[in-house]
Amino acid sequence: MQPQQRRREPDLEAQKTYGIQAMRRIVRSLPPVERAYATIRFTIMRSKLLTLIDLLLPISGRILDVGCGFGLFASYFGLSAPGRSILGVDPNGRRVGIARNTARELGLDQHEFIEGYAEDPRIKGPFDGIYLLDVLHHVPSDKQQGLLEHLTSLLTPHGVLVIKDVTTEPWLELKFTEVLDRVMVGFDEELTYRHHSDWARRLYDLGFSVRAVRVPDALPYPHVIVVGQRMG
Repeated sequence: MQPQQRRREPDLEAQKTYGIQAMRRIVRSLPPVERAYATIRFTIMRSKLLTLIDLLLPISGRILDVGCGFGLFASYFGLSAPGRSILGVDPNGRRVGIARNTARELGLDQHEFIEGYAEDPRIKGPFDGIYLLDVLHHVPSDKQQGLLEHLTSLLTPHGVLVIKDVTTEPWLELKFTEVLDRVMVGFDEELTYRHHSDWARRLYDLGFSVRAVRVPDALPYPHVIVVGQRMG
């Protein structure tokens, strides 16, 4: 008979350090110019929103961060649950370099970062969780479905896919978000926003159990989280 494995004793404390304090640690680890960007990014995402995403992700195992940028969220989710090994991927080599340095300064030696796209052959599954935070509407419309299909193939049989994006209503909130996006990326990049029910339907058709949640904010952002668990 196989010896019975002992269950790991859980940390039952309601931790406080992985909200504002974690954000401050991450911001301090960045170069001066990137600190301003990180402060704005964390203002948009907020600790309550990140806490919700944190609870949706597996507490341990391999996790893929698609469009990791400077590694802000990989660092945040790594600090909140050290059992996570996060692989971040982003096409911007400079951002990937800063993400590596940030993880190193924060002691997140289990994290890795790759310059490229999610379809890069160096990215091999399976992953216990995958997340995309405000990434999908920057993906060209004719590539969005293919990306979701590819990410599905990288997940474990019961893996979790978390999408944080903006939905298309109310209209004024969407336009507010679009103006800020244009300030960041200019007018050459295609932006394709979809209603959250569209994302949910796409995940359902790919074999996920799906739930979508609107997340209210004091600022006029139409935040939505769509989470899917792969069904075998």
